[in-house]
Amino acid sequence: MTDTVYSVDKVAPRRASQVRTVIVVLLLLFAATSAQSALQVFGTYYIPDTPFPQFEHMWHEGWQWTDDKGEPVDYAQRSMPLGGYLFVYFQNMGASPITVADLAIEGVKLSEGLGKSHDAVGDLYGHSVKLSKLSKELVDKLYSAGQPIWWKAEPREVLPKATGQIVVRLKRDPRPEKLGLAIITNNGTFSATINTKQQQPRFRGIYFTPELDTAYLYVSHPAGVGQIPNKIFLDGKNVTQLSKIGTDKNADVVPIVVKFQQPLDFMSYHCFRVGYPDGSAATAGIRAWGHELVYGMWGGSGNPRTVLTDWAKHNINVMMGQWSGDGAHISLEPGGLEFMQSIGMRQMTNWFGNARKPLFYFLQDEPDAQDYSIDDLQPIDRLGCLGQALVAKSEELRKKDNKVAILLNVDNTYKPENWYTYHQLADIPCIDPYYQGELDSCYTKHPGRMAYHHKPTYVYAASTISQSSCAPKPLHVVLCATGYSDPKSGFAGRYPTPEEKEIELCYALAAGAKGFSYWWFTPGNECNGCGGDSPEAKALYKGIGLLGARMRTAGPVTTVSCPANLSVKVSKYLWARTLISGLDTVVLIIVNDDVLCDRMGTVVKPVEKAKASVEMPSWVNTS
Repeated sequence: MTDTVYSVDKVAPRRASQVRTVIVVLLLLFAATSAQSALQVFGTYYIPDTPFPQFEHMWHEGWQWTDDKGEPVDYAQRSMPLGGYLFVYFQNMGASPITVADLAIEGVKLSEGLGKSHDAVGDLYGHSVKLSKLSKELVDKLYSAGQPIWWKAEPREVLPKATGQIVVRLKRDPRPEKLGLAIITNNGTFSATINTKQQQPRFRGIYFTPELDTAYLYVSHPAGVGQIPNKIFLDGKNVTQLSKIGTDKNADVVPIVVKFQQPLDFMSYHCFRVGYPDGSAATAGIRAWGHELVYGMWGGSGNPRTVLTDWAKHNINVMMGQWSGDGAHISLEPGGLEFMQSIGMRQMTNWFGNARKPLFYFLQDEPDAQDYSIDDLQPIDRLGCLGQALVAKSEELRKKDNKVAILLNVDNTYKPENWYTYHQLADIPCIDPYYQGELDSCYTKHPGRMAYHHKPTYVYAASTISQSSCAPKPLHVVLCATGYSDPKSGFAGRYPTPEEKEIELCYALAAGAKGFSYWWFTPGNECNGCGGDSPEAKALYKGIGLLGARMRTAGPVTTVSCPANLSVKVSKYLWARTLISGLDTVVLIIVNDDVLCDRMGTVVKPVEKAKASVEMPSWVNTS
């Protein structure tokens, strides 16, 4: 197998008056209840989901929802309709805080339009237009508007001169060309109009250095290549003089590096706006979060100090959770946090107070799979119904601790619409596209699907869709490190191979992933983690450690990078993709495509005398 090429031998960490604002759709300043509480809307967008028909053949379900022949229903259909997101960006121009209380679309309040279910998953209740008690006339307005699934205000309270955003997930594209929204606040109601048919520039990524002194922005224009922005704004302030903009007439993505005069506050909310000479602009809101490349492990059991020390030797730097036993609370023990800091280990926890100085809060595991449990709704209508409850839960977490990023892991239920539906809800969108499960199902259920899963393309497909729908946020990908057995069919299964993990990491990285982790370490029977004693488990664990050394070495470059379509030529049987990282680095990812994975393992035929060339963008100085 060919190695991943990172374009560097050794990577060092990098540190990176009222102005007339050009509006993408329109700029409206609406009167509030008082002059001091004026809310200024400066950007409105509808961003439809990007379809990926090349991956349609991979989407199959394994749930209990069956057709009249007793076969699991495949939710995905050829050329299935998708939805999108509404975004409204605004600034509090008054002298007092503004708290967003509700949102109305076409005159219908979503607090009334999203009816609450009787059924629940734990303390999470479903919400859906299907459950609304409003009149048919009002409900039909919401269906015409695209059938809202969930919405949020970020942040809920907007301080004077600060910016905020409204995000609405729609199940389907809106029918009207223009939608009227009303933002209902403690200081009055403010209106906005969204043109749902107009293509607009958008951010493909916003990433920060760990020091939060530099932001890496990546934008694209609907007109295609050759569109170069000329104005950069941060929270309404012109920061063009602090920015460097990459220029290349053939580039489909433009990089911008902004070096702040003062580092941003950790997890503070900010709105970036990039203007173009044609009067259009890309706008996005995001919380300032930066960290070295996350390379985590799920599970674990036994003495946590012994296990975590060994993890650190295998380049694992985050304890992701699902520990069996008391080790889950090691940071709360006397000297526990200091021990973890001494070996460079961070931790994710599921609630405030369960760990000291956690890296992430785990909002929910697999909400798309949990959606299926809300039986107030028909199975076809359940996807996303837990979204509004998760918005409320994330806001409650934020009130308790606003300095920790919130991660939401989306499973593989209701593919591929599940990934589009949830990725704008939390700070860190996360997926777990386990290739091993897809491969095993070819032997236990449908051998005819082997043609789709003879290599881990499933990981690239899920990661590509997720990157498109979660941008500009940093995507985290969980890879399978577990051997599964199926007692019902007698299929013994096998561990993933180190070669498979290398391919999957490269695929996810090429799609745009910024962090990685593995499910899971705990040995067992039907779900046997890589911490087992078998030769296959030990080989996998060693491979994960070696891959971690490479990935973390390249981390200062890849964690602030973005996929871009550069011209690449490679030898036959090689698969190649490129990332751009700021204005000084191009990452070339090469995978040997002459590979076969089956129930016995992985077969790779080396490509001899492999060659690759990349046409560098003009902003990279190669002299």
